[in-house]
Amino acid sequence: MEEALRAVLLGTEPLVALVERQIGWGLRSQGDPLPAVTLTLISSVAGLMMTGSSGWTRARVQADVWGRTYKDARDAAREIAGRSGVLNGARVTVEGVRLRTFIQAQRTLDTRDAEGPLFRQSIDVTVWHDA
Repeated sequence: MEEALRAVLLGTEPLVALVERQIGWGLRSQGDPLPAVTLTLISSVAGLMMTGSSGWTRARVQADVWGRTYKDARDAAREIAGRSGVLNGARVTVEGVRLRTFIQAQRTLDTRDAEGPLFRQSIDVTVWHDA
C-alpha cells in the first residue's frame, strides 16, 4: 500500500510541480528542500466479516505537507485533500493494489527550525487497500 499511495501522489502533476519529488514515508530530515510531503502510517487493521477476512485492510495515514510559507503548505495540501484533491474519494489501482481513500480531517500547524518558520498542513486519510 505504501508504494502505491506514494505513486498516486507522485503521479499528480500539480502536486509534483509544487513539491517536486519531496514525497516520502517516515521522518523528514532537517534541511531537506521545502515544500515537501511526509507520510506516516498511524494504524492498519484487517477488514473482517462474519465469515472471516474481507480481503481489505483499513489504514489510517497522516500526510503532513510542509512549507516555508503558509501558502506553499496550503496549496500543496489542496492538491491532496481539496475538493478535487487526488486523495479525496480516490478509487484507483496501482500495480495491482486497489486503493480507496477518504479524507477524514485537516488541520494547520506551525513551528520553527533553524531557518525560521515552518508551516504544516496535517491531513488524516483513511485508506482501504487489498494488499
